[in-house]
Amino acid sequence: MNQKISPVAASLIFAAASAALMAAVAILPLRSIHRPVAANAAIFLCLAAYSTVLARSSGRSLRALFAPFLMLSAVLAVAGSVTEFVVPAAAGLAWVRSGICFPGPTARRVGAEALTGPAGLALVWLLQPPGACGWALGIWMFGILQALYFVIVDIGDAGPLEKQVPDKIAQARLRAEALLKEQRLARAFEELGL
Repeated sequence: MNQKISPVAASLIFAAASAALMAAVAILPLRSIHRPVAANAAIFLCLAAYSTVLARSSGRSLRALFAPFLMLSAVLAVAGSVTEFVVPAAAGLAWVRSGICFPGPTARRVGAEALTGPAGLALVWLLQPPGACGWALGIWMFGILQALYFVIVDIGDAGPLEKQVPDKIAQARLRAEALLKEQRLARAFEELGL
């Protein structure tokens, strides 16, 4: 079965999974790893998995994600705290989501990113309770707010990616399939004597 998952559902599922991973990072005794480094690595892994699902559901190649994750891995290497990594990670999510996976009308996407990204970070900063569950609750709230992006942009209006046909190879394939269908019809008419 090759069913695609809705981006809203994927956002909510990854919000819950990311919160569970962050809870594990916050609760588990980490002796050899500094806790903010482990939290940043967990955020990076969750963002990579979420971006992979978004790329697959939009029909994009995983190679398109190379540049954003190369930059985020450099930020991950130098970030000294969770705050130093979360803001570039939110920008990387915006790049992946609006720039790579679901490009389209610029004004609506920029507006949606300008609303969901900073609002999600502000919500986490304002409402995050102290303690072990604070990071988990924060990433869960951020992920839930990110699902709002797909409600604002309404990617269903753009139509399926197969109808948009973004590259020359896909266009050539569709033309070849149309020609094959025409040839089959021509043979059928010849056999019928029409």
